[in-house]
Amino acid sequence: MTPELVTAGGLTVDHVISADGTVALARVGGNGAYSSVGALCWREPIGLVSVAVASYPRETLVRLRDNGVALDGVVMVDVALESGNWFIYDDEGHRSERLTSRPEELAQAGFPTDRLTPQQVDDWQAHLRLRGDGGELSYSQFRDTHPMVAAQVPEHYLRARGAHCAPSRPVVLAELLPLFNGRGMVVTLDAGWQLAKLSLDELSPFLAQVDAFLPSEVELAAILPGMPTEQALALVAARCRGTAAVKLGPRGCLVFDKGQGVAVSVPVVETRAIDPTGAGDSFCGGFLAGLVETGDPVLAAAYGAVSASLIVSRHGADGALPIDRATCRARLATLAAGLGRVPQFA
Repeated sequence: MTPELVTAGGLTVDHVISADGTVALARVGGNGAYSSVGALCWREPIGLVSVAVASYPRETLVRLRDNGVALDGVVMVDVALESGNWFIYDDEGHRSERLTSRPEELAQAGFPTDRLTPQQVDDWQAHLRLRGDGGELSYSQFRDTHPMVAAQVPEHYLRARGAHCAPSRPVVLAELLPLFNGRGMVVTLDAGWQLAKLSLDELSPFLAQVDAFLPSEVELAAILPGMPTEQALALVAARCRGTAAVKLGPRGCLVFDKGQGVAVSVPVVETRAIDPTGAGDSFCGGFLAGLVETGDPVLAAAYGAVSASLIVSRHGADGALPIDRATCRARLATLAAGLGRVPQFA
């Protein structure tokens, strides 16, 4: 079956410490999974392109498949990873990352596994930094040795209406972006640290191939250091085939409206946020769906904000499944009205 939309990205297992110290161990994630669920809030089926380790929970893949995520583009590799990524959040929404360990190491080091005090959070981070990678293969290293390639994208995926590329190495994007563009698809691109390391001139060949570039505030600042956010957004948008939006975490996002020559603020959807992990990736999946549906990047950002609101209210990429599309549409109608937009549902 031809998917409505395609997302390409990673599949990981994550450990999370929320701002209040709540611990969630071994939650399934990855920017590929989160972006696919974000798109799934609006359309199905969604075609996922990824490379997965053998230890990625098979029950999660089944749950994704049963809820409308096609897995024909997922390549399984006979490699098992014991360690997961740690995402540790503070009260301002910032997070520490690139720290890894096996889930049982928290208890083995003498820490509680349900909730940590602020001092315990600091002590655990210090422990992880001292530990390093423990000599174990990380998900980041796995992606380097087993990258996504154009050849793994099924032919029927290329008949989809749009595709989103989650953060990946430039060499991977150099294969995937021309593939999707060659079929006339609407294409969106997240930055991640891989693209944030590039200068604007180095980034421009990628931007010229996308209908929306969706960096975070930190990533945009890395690309154009010292420049005010709105000015940087305008410069990046000018290099895009379409436009750009910058994700501001709990402050929502700014979308550059090329027609009006201004940055438009789109707020978050108020919800009880439990776990911010995957908010940006699910936003991107929803943004793609909205851009394909409406052609309006401001309204697309509202779609993305609704998708993110479902993800942050639960743990894990599969926590929002099955999707309640009636709730999504109701939230979108309220948010869009505040922006002076009226969504049209097919």
